[in-house]
Amino acid sequence: MRTRVEIQNIEDMRRREGIEDTELRQAIRGLRVGAFVKVTLLADAQGNSGETLLVRITSIRGDTFRGKLADRPTSAGLAGLRVGLPLAFTGSHIHSLPTGRATQGAATPRRRHGGTPSPRPQR
Repeated sequence: MRTRVEIQNIEDMRRREGIEDTELRQAIRGLRVGAFVKVTLLADAQGNSGETLLVRITSIRGDTFRGKLADRPTSAGLAGLRVGLPLAFTGSHIHSLPTGRATQGAATPRRRHGGTPSPRPQR
C-alpha cells in the first residue's frame, strides 16, 4: 500500500506572515539532481504537527521536484515513513537548504544574460 504524505507549503506560510525569502528562491532555481533540501512533512491533515526532514533530489522538471526521503522521522505521527520514500514537491514546499555535506549536488546559480554567478561557498 502506498503512503500518502502531506508536505507543508512553506512559501505560502511565509507569504501570509509577510516574509519574502528571495535568497532561498534564488538558491532553489540553482538546484540540481543529487542535491539535498529540507521539507516539512505533516503528521496530520490539519497541519498541527510535522517534522522537517532531508530529501535528496532525484529529478527536476520545471518547478516540480522528485526526491527520496534521506532522514528517518522521529515523530510518532510519521513513524511509518522510511528512508528512500519517494516524494514529489515544488519549490514552494522547500523549507531550506542544508549546509555542509548535504549540499553536494547543488550548483552555483545559473548565469543570466551575461551576469556573473555568485561565488561557490567554501567547503
